[in-house]
Amino acid sequence: MQKKQKGFSLIELLIVVAIIGIIAAIAIPSLIRARAAANESSAIGSLRSMGSAQATYMSRNNNLTADFTPLATAGYLDEAFKTSNQRNSYTFAGNGTFGTANSPWSFGATPVTGSITAGEKGYTISYDFVIRYQSGTAPATLAGSVLGG
Repeated sequence: MQKKQKGFSLIELLIVVAIIGIIAAIAIPSLIRARAAANESSAIGSLRSMGSAQATYMSRNNNLTADFTPLATAGYLDEAFKTSNQRNSYTFAGNGTFGTANSPWSFGATPVTGSITAGEKGYTISYDFVIRYQSGTAPATLAGSVLGG
């Protein structure tokens, strides 16, 4: 009398692996798109924080700054911006004429080239405290579309 062996056959295991592969092939692109959307939202939130930090810095010091370090040192901006201007697949930079109040300024968020989780739009907040966007790998200009408008 033969002993009945317990376990799965090779065919059964291959079928399960194939099913898991199909599910992963369907789910992964959706997860990447969701991650890119989350990174875009994070960039917008960071720009809002930068605009608020610039307004507070300007009102307390009567001048502006393009550097994240004084904003972070004063506690107006996240400390992580002291060491890196890149977060969540976006690179942040300050532009404009700085040093005096009421000068034109902007902070921009540019998607990191080659990152699959980077968004498809560049964002800018400027001296009018309006966030603008445009498609591509550069920050939006003042002619860009108004976010939510």
